[in-house]
Amino acid sequence: MHLCFCTPSAFAQQRYIDSLQQLLGRGALPDYEKTILRCQLARACFETDINKALALTGSGQQASGANAKAWVYATRIHLLVQQKNKPAAYAALDSALLYINKTTDSVARAMVWFRNGWLDLVENENDMAVTKLLKALELFTANRQYGYASITCHYLASIYSYGADEKRQTEYALQGYRLAQQSGEPDVLNTAYYTMGQHFYDAYKLHSSQRNLLDSACYYYRQSIAISNQQKGLVLVRSNTAGVALNLANIYFQHFSAADRDSVFHYLAIAEQIATETHLTEVLVNCYGMRSEYALQSGDAAGAEQLLLTALLQVDAATVKMPLTRSRIFKALERVAEQRNDTKAALGYLKSYVSSNEEAISQERMANAQRIDARYRAAQQEQKIVLLQQEAAFASKRNWLYTGLGIAVLAALALLLVSYNYRLKASLRKHELADKEKEEAELKVRLKEAETNQLLAEQALLRERQQRLEKELLAEQLQKEEKSQLMELLADKTSPQDDQVKRLVKRQQQMDEEYEGLKTDFVEVHASFFECLRQRSGDALTRLDMKYCAYILMGLSNKDISVRLSIEPKSIRMARYRIKQKLGLGKEDSLDHFIRALG
Repeated sequence: MHLCFCTPSAFAQQRYIDSLQQLLGRGALPDYEKTILRCQLARACFETDINKALALTGSGQQASGANAKAWVYATRIHLLVQQKNKPAAYAALDSALLYINKTTDSVARAMVWFRNGWLDLVENENDMAVTKLLKALELFTANRQYGYASITCHYLASIYSYGADEKRQTEYALQGYRLAQQSGEPDVLNTAYYTMGQHFYDAYKLHSSQRNLLDSACYYYRQSIAISNQQKGLVLVRSNTAGVALNLANIYFQHFSAADRDSVFHYLAIAEQIATETHLTEVLVNCYGMRSEYALQSGDAAGAEQLLLTALLQVDAATVKMPLTRSRIFKALERVAEQRNDTKAALGYLKSYVSSNEEAISQERMANAQRIDARYRAAQQEQKIVLLQQEAAFASKRNWLYTGLGIAVLAALALLLVSYNYRLKASLRKHELADKEKEEAELKVRLKEAETNQLLAEQALLRERQQRLEKELLAEQLQKEEKSQLMELLADKTSPQDDQVKRLVKRQQQMDEEYEGLKTDFVEVHASFFECLRQRSGDALTRLDMKYCAYILMGLSNKDISVRLSIEPKSIRMARYRIKQKLGLGKEDSLDHFIRALG
């Protein structure tokens, strides 16, 4: 569980610094959480007391564990840069990189990447900064550290500001704003408002015809100042608010009419107050410079000169030498002197400008040399880390190799034991196999005998069926002869006038002959049909029922069957219903389909 920049829900009525100090006073907190609290407290007071902030973090070696050391060294990178001690900042970076791969806490690892990228940004190494800041953003977001993630987006947006890449600046400004809202931390929201205001102001510079962009910039800048006033104890980086106030004063100075002069001085007063409290010399110098411009516009050259001299005193009183800022002030003083037609004073200011500029160039050369040296050492450190990682990977592979060899040896021993055991049982298995083969052969012989017996039984059944069919044919023939004799007798007894009866008798004889021929063919082709009908009905079908079934199989309709049998069609339907019952068919079953399937 990680602590955030601030916890407004718990400490809304207290100043942030006091809240952190109260937490540190509790003895029950683990050492790692105390380390994080000290780092956050250092960040909270770096603008007002940089020495106290550095003392809170210690040397870094005092922290216990890789996670705590990574936090401390990452925090000291920021503090040492604020102290204008870049060599020490790079040394802290070297130490932080030593622990980045030893940490078990991904938030601590994210802090190292964050400050590493931030240091690149300070040195204008934007391409290198982007890669590292994106790593930090990914880790912060994954761990729901929305405050840190939002500030990371602030720096990413600043890389693409001033028209460098409008699309990406917009993307990171909006993402940082959403993350700040999720965090609910006033300090983070203040930074997000600043970022959004800068985004819209940069967009207005690119699209000056769209006045609404400038209005949006002013809106977010005012939101930053408002939250800074409302949450004084919870907004840590007041330099952001000072910068916002200075930007608003500059916007009113450049893009509004002279009637808005009061707004310019209102925001300048806010910037000057914060800059004085937090020792922001650069902001103070800019405020005096803007006031001097107004004085010049009003024709008060002496007042403009006095303001610039006051700014020069502020620079000279600063603990850190600022030759470049001094050269800019002298350049402005030269311009004022020329406007007053004071050639002597202008020449003196010009000489001071040249001298300060040379000092600034010398300072920049020294800084570049230090930066190159620090970069070289940082690259060496990163190379060492890569080598350590490769060595660790090699050691891991070597351990896996030794483990694999051990497993292989154990497997070989196990194989020998299995082989020995197999040889011991081989003879028994051979005997068992021979017995099984013998049993299998006997089984095959018995199976063959069973198949032979089954074949004989089937042949006997076929013979029995054939004999039964022959008997049935013989009985039918006898019946047919009896019927023929009866018909002849009937024909003899009828009178010549009974032509209709004679025709019926003749027709019946023809039909019997046709049926006899069809039945002979039918029996030859469908020898098992009647047997199947008997089995299905349980021998319940009569000879007439069998005849009906034969006609149906032959494809004759009810009408054809009624003509052949000289009965009413209604009788045929009744006969079909009776046959379906005897065959066990349901009401919805088709008798025709059943008989055709059986045939």
